[in-house]
Amino acid sequence: MTTKITPRLCGGTFFTLFLRARKPLQGANKYYAGIPEPFSQPIALFALAKVIAPDWQNIFIYAKTTVRGNTTEYKTCTNDGGSIYPFDDDAALSAFDERVKTEYPMALSEMCDVSALLVDSGSTKKDVRLVRELLALIKSDDSILDDQLFYVEENGEAVTKVDLLQEERICLQSFLLGLWHFAITRTEKNAFGKSTIDEWCPSSGGGKREYKGNLQELIATPIILTYHTPNDEPEKEEPIEDEDTVDAEMMDDDTAGETSEKASAETTQQIVNNNPAFFTFNVTGNGNSFINKVDTVIIKNGGKKDE
Repeated sequence: MTTKITPRLCGGTFFTLFLRARKPLQGANKYYAGIPEPFSQPIALFALAKVIAPDWQNIFIYAKTTVRGNTTEYKTCTNDGGSIYPFDDDAALSAFDERVKTEYPMALSEMCDVSALLVDSGSTKKDVRLVRELLALIKSDDSILDDQLFYVEENGEAVTKVDLLQEERICLQSFLLGLWHFAITRTEKNAFGKSTIDEWCPSSGGGKREYKGNLQELIATPIILTYHTPNDEPEKEEPIEDEDTVDAEMMDDDTAGETSEKASAETTQQIVNNNPAFFTFNVTGNGNSFINKVDTVIIKNGGKKDE
């Protein structure tokens, strides 16, 4: 007899759905020509981590197995992100909670950066699907009480679960910020969603775990999606360069058991035009390494294609 699983909203389940809304991954030909994958899972999770702690240490100073492993384990609700992500740092979470409640425009600006960098808002309407799936997850999670507040309004105001589920017009960035805030700061830890992930993405014997959920089918109400356009927000400081270089590697985090290496890549550089101040990618063949700058990631990438 199959046991019915009640879906849970936590950091890992939020991240799993968020990844489904990413911009299309580049083709293998571009990757092996030396062009980095700007939308890999570690980069996506690092971007979300910077919403919590904008000055969080660069995760790419760690070895490839650490970056890949911690990202995968967080996504599958096996741990809280290890030491390289701030998801289990009480001080970081407390400061984030305070910023959302008292300095909302600042927190919203960070989520706007993440959305511009990673979320596909094109004709495929992955952004609409993401909102519908997250709404369905809130609706299904009976551990979230009807009067639970979510800071999802563009002006920073909070609404209850009941009112949120009745809204037909939703701002993408503030909605993502409000749900990410709740998922990260709720009392239950990330492991709370492990059974949800196991049902959504069943194990395939060490291979890639494909999503097999059907959340968006649970929301029948049409959703009109709007987008925040910042006005008169303070300019971000220019990044301060750090000359220290630490070699490390990052590989595909969905295939943790895979170890084969591909041919090295030619040197190239790609700047993410959506928000060049947020991430800069410098790429060099013969292994991967990441050099830390303030608000800058420099990646020397050759080897496996990152997903």
